Amino acid sequence: MSSKLKDLIYAKTGIAIDSDSLASDPGGQILIASLMALVAKSDGGVSPDEMTRMVELLRDRFRLQPGEALNLITRAADEVAETTTLNELLNSVNDDLALQHKEELLLMLLHVISADNEKDIAEMKFLAEVVEGLNIPGKIMAKVYARYFEERKRNAG
Repeated sequence: MSSKLKDLIYAKTGIAIDSDSLASDPGGQILIASLMALVAKSDGGVSPDEMTRMVELLRDRFRLQPGEALNLITRAADEVAETTTLNELLNSVNDDLALQHKEELLLMLLHVISADNEKDIAEMKFLAEVVEGLNIPGKIMAKVYARYFEERKRNAG
């Protein structure tokens, strides 16, 4: 993890970051949780379905207990998402996450957006800003959408 991201997270949360593995890296977890909170809030508020989905995604991705995942998303929403600009978060993602992790992040954001079964223009606009800010090529985004729809189909059946 770059010192830039470590400094940003430390400045915003007081958490010192030492690990390089995304799954065990509190900084990476907060970064992802912050973007999830921002996308959920982009339509004016976080629905109960969106909160539940964010907790599930964080629990599954980072092997957290439900209470830990809820605490992480709450802290991210309160401490980072409220005081950090989208550009700061995207710069940190670009500096610190490999394309594979960016794909995982975008997939998680799609799941948050769809959690309440409502198509909201603010959330889709936010997603477009994230895709643009991360310089995600169209073919990669097509792959993310394909994975998303494949997962939805698998979970529906």
